[in-house]
This record gives sequence, structure tokens and C-alpha cells, in this order.
Amino acid sequence: MKHAWLPFICLLATLFGTSAAHGACAEKRSRGLNFVLLAVPDGAPRPAGVDDFRFINDDTTLDQVTAKIGPPDAADGDVRPSYVYCLADGIEVRIRMSRDGSQIESVRAEGDEIYKRKKKK
Repeated sequence: MKHAWLPFICLLATLFGTSAAHGACAEKRSRGLNFVLLAVPDGAPRPAGVDDFRFINDDTTLDQVTAKIGPPDAADGDVRPSYVYCLADGIEVRIRMSRDGSQIESVRAEGDEIYKRKKKK
């Protein structure tokens, strides 16, 4: 019982060590059954704002997005997988993937559409 408080201290350190951006996501989605916060490596590039996502087009892959603006903060998997970026100002940017996860279908920030894949004719 000498160090019975150690797990409690570790839990507190984890909670307080969460970034402000992660905190915004966690507050908005904490009750979602499919919402999972992802580990973002220290020193990884991070998006500065919504405009950082405007380069996405029909040819852009999730790997290219990750290379340019960093990995997503969370994943939310319902029928189609989605990746969530939590910006420092509390805005949540959601990248919705195709059912098989191979293509970006749309990008939305706070209800505004930034990108939507064109329908094939």
C-alpha cells in the first residue's frame, strides 16, 4: 500500500496532459459510442485553421492530408469512417471517407462544406 496513490496520479497526469484541441473534441463527442481519440505524436504538424484543408481535391489521399497538416485527433466510425481534427479555437473539421476507406468523400467544418467529391457520370 506504499504507492496506492500512484495510479490516481497517473490518471490525473493523463487527463491534464491532454491538449486543448483534444479537450474540445472530447467535450463534444464524449458520449459517442464510435468516437475514439487518437494519439498525436509530439512534434507532428498541426493545422492552424480551416483554410489548411482547402487544398483537398478528388485526387487527395488521407496519407497526403496527414503528411501536410498532421494526423487526425480522433476517429469516428459509423457506417463510413470519419477522421476528426480538433483545432485550437474549438472548431472541429471532419473528413468523411468512402465506405471502403480509400477516398475522401467530404470535408466539413462546423456545418460548412469545404470539399465534396464530384459524382462520376
